[in-house]
Amino acid sequence: MNKKGIKFKAIGNKNIFSKKLVKVLLNSEKVTKKNKVLKLNLAINYGSKSELINAINLIKKKNIPFNQFNISKNLYTSHSPDPDLLIRTGNTNRLSNFLLWQIAYSEIYFVKKLWPDFLTKDYNKILNNFKNLKRKFGAI
Repeated sequence: MNKKGIKFKAIGNKNIFSKKLVKVLLNSEKVTKKNKVLKLNLAINYGSKSELINAINLIKKKNIPFNQFNISKNLYTSHSPDPDLLIRTGNTNRLSNFLLWQIAYSEIYFVKKLWPDFLTKDYNKILNNFKNLKRKFGAI
């Protein structure tokens, strides 16, 4: 990843993993920290509800005000912008506890196909649709 310029970040609660694995994950993050070609987030033992509880606990510990900015800055994904687009494959219309805070203004596409059957043409169709949207980010 480092040779390709990929920045790696493991998001989620790492407390249940062995010290050896946590050390490998943290070292991978450290080694790729300055890379800018692509960001790769590995969601490992990740759940959005526990992420929000963790952020609230950090805010309490830091004794800083509860507001949207501080919640966002204390999420596992604070290093990344919120996604503009979420594609949910698998013929299900649920978000499965994934990035619930971060996707508040994301465009969400539910696709009936399973991930292995999702093709480049499916992706391009969604991107073309997305390109032509007038996004309002919550405004009327």
